[in-house]
Amino acid sequence: MPVATLTYQLPDDDDEFQLAANARRLLIAIEHADQACRAVIKYHEQPSEDAVRLAEQVRRILAEEAGDLLC
Repeated sequence: MPVATLTYQLPDDDDEFQLAANARRLLIAIEHADQACRAVIKYHEQPSEDAVRLAEQVRRILAEEAGDLLC
């Protein structure tokens, strides 16, 4: 099984370390945001046109920026 080791020079690289340490939580948050937007488009009984446009735009941005990460 392949193994990867990341090394950080703390405290100088603390921002990068925190990002790597919390990447899974960030991915889950992105997935939840995508699903919330999908729910507005698909399941709300009478969403406003603005709400649908915004939800579609957010989903488009998520797909462009993190699409290969989303399941």
